[in-house]
Amino acid sequence: MANPVLADDAATQFGPLLRRHRSAAGLTQRVLADLSTVSVRTIRDLERGKVRPRPDTVRLLTGALRLGANASDDLELAAGAHAGPTLREEYGPHIAAPPTMLTPMFGREAELAVLTGELVSGDGRLLTLHGLPGVGRTRLAAAVAADLHHAGTPVLWVSAPEADGALTQPVRDVRLAALVTSAAAALFGPGTTALAGLIGDRDTLLVLDDVTAAGLRADALLDLLGDCPRLRVLVTADGPCGLPGERPFPLAPLPVPATAEPRALAEEPAVRLFVHHAAAVRQRLTAADAPDIAEVCALTDGLPPALAAAASWLGVYDLPTLREVLAADPAALVGADLMGRLAARVAALAPADRAALAGLTGPARTLAEVADRTGRTAAASAALVRDLMQRGLIRARHVAGRSRFAVPALVDALL
Repeated sequence: MANPVLADDAATQFGPLLRRHRSAAGLTQRVLADLSTVSVRTIRDLERGKVRPRPDTVRLLTGALRLGANASDDLELAAGAHAGPTLREEYGPHIAAPPTMLTPMFGREAELAVLTGELVSGDGRLLTLHGLPGVGRTRLAAAVAADLHHAGTPVLWVSAPEADGALTQPVRDVRLAALVTSAAAALFGPGTTALAGLIGDRDTLLVLDDVTAAGLRADALLDLLGDCPRLRVLVTADGPCGLPGERPFPLAPLPVPATAEPRALAEEPAVRLFVHHAAAVRQRLTAADAPDIAEVCALTDGLPPALAAAASWLGVYDLPTLREVLAADPAALVGADLMGRLAARVAALAPADRAALAGLTGPARTLAEVADRTGRTAAASAALVRDLMQRGLIRARHVAGRSRFAVPALVDALL
């Protein structure tokens, strides 16, 4: 782990600095050894200036100490030229990459093109991708990140601390991994982040995944955007975060098929997703199943987890029976977790708005019809519809140049 040589400048400068960082972190030599996998003896000899640090040793120690970019560079510089390039010198897409997604994405070509275009052009430096639970925000954000990364942009991925099944930044450099971990702590809690010193004026995409507006430290994020003029940030959240300069991007569920014609139906993203998951339970669907498949997609509102859950029941039910059970009790098949998260959205409404939502179940309605049903003015009805759409509790349909609004089937089941 270290080169046993006579004391030289690198060793004598590195030792005191390492000891100072270890003390500031409140770590004993034993704890630092456990965190870094560098032996206690090596750490002791390094701090005493008896050995010269090797590059891999320095990187393990900076990672374990969770040092920022500047502190990491100082420690590496103290180690001398043998420590290799600093993190700031090495920073680029080869070490800053998004998570690899192992599941296919169905549809979303238009949304992917718009989001990528906004971020590449710099027209949108802070975009928030929001929508219903399970609508596919993280999956789309990962596709956007992959496109930018393939074009040569470093990607930093930070998941909110409370996120379920959170994706993580691939560890290609322990120093960067430590920096991303410290950045997460600073953006979602007390502390400071050294990301600005690393990014500087270089192109970078920062993805903040599964954020709640209450948990995100707006001051830390806005300071970072101010310090890094070519940084772009993509947030995934339940709703807009309300930050200055934020551009909300609502993500709707996959389109519900408007036809049961087999050839047209086969091209629909929701249908392709359902068929993909049906294959996992060895169910082969044919053109004769088209009407039932279209109905299942409508009853699950085009939500990917609901479609996947429904398809998993094809090992028990035949397709017509699955459709009937979904129509009678969708919660029984799509899962308690998804229905619970939808119920929480409905419960968060003001009582008057919740009553208005319940009055809008049934066929899709025009804005004038919404006003008639709710007894509100045209302006108040438009504000209600806009708020419900942002929450994902109502869905717009455009027919013959006119907009109509309907309560999704799964939300309807909760009212």
